[in-house]
Amino acid sequence: MSEETKIDKQSDVDRGLVAMFLRMSPEERLRANDNAFRTILELRDAYRRQKANERKPK
Repeated sequence: MSEETKIDKQSDVDRGLVAMFLRMSPEERLRANDNAFRTILELRDAYRRQKANERKPK
């Protein structure tokens, strides 16, 4: 593992992740954020649908 991808145990900062985002343009960072947000919403909705289906009588 390169020095860049090691997690700094003292501050719990993933320097590799920080470096990756710093290499991105502002537009790429926004797109990455939008993708992560969309994924979170999809997972949340799938979890809610699964819970609702478990409560339905069979």
